[in-house]
Amino acid sequence: MASISKTTLRKAFDAYRKALAPVPHGARSRRICARAQVHPALHRADVVHLYWPALDRGEVDTRPLIGWCQAAGKTVVLPVVTSFVAGQPDMEARTFTDPDALVENQWGLREPIDGPRVAPSAIDLVIVPAFGVDRRGHRIGHGGGFYDRFLADLNNADTLALAFDACLVDTVPSDDHDVPVQYVVTETETVGPLLPRRKQPRLP
Repeated sequence: MASISKTTLRKAFDAYRKALAPVPHGARSRRICARAQVHPALHRADVVHLYWPALDRGEVDTRPLIGWCQAAGKTVVLPVVTSFVAGQPDMEARTFTDPDALVENQWGLREPIDGPRVAPSAIDLVIVPAFGVDRRGHRIGHGGGFYDRFLADLNNADTLALAFDACLVDTVPSDDHDVPVQYVVTETETVGPLLPRRKQPRLP
């Protein structure tokens, strides 16, 4: 049987997420965050790289998890896109303290552009968004390569993807430059630890 393309899977996952009404979307997101809160990788992390959710796109709502990390005394950092040039994706991590200080970028994503920059070497855990993910840790993202490029520069940080149950599948197509995550958390399941993440070369 021919494998399903990334584009086809991305459309299917996107349709599922956008079809979730606000109440079930919020309930499912809270269940995912609750499972992530008890994950050992989060408990041993002092600096946690998260993402502010694009709720209009159906992303897992990470705000409960962000609030929990702050209450636990952890440093929360969020991504800031530094290059929007096609084929040259790049982003950096900046400290998050207040949602009112977030600024929308040209894609409508909210970023802490005035927060202090945090070096990749200081990050203990990266919690990664995904349309969907497979049981090997390979994600379906937006296709720009931002997180693959960012994760390729990490040495010691744990990596964890958040996804809805319906968006966890056995296998998704992967390319040589794709960087799998070590753990996956859904509403009902925690997958991992997967095989150790191999240091990847930066994308050209």
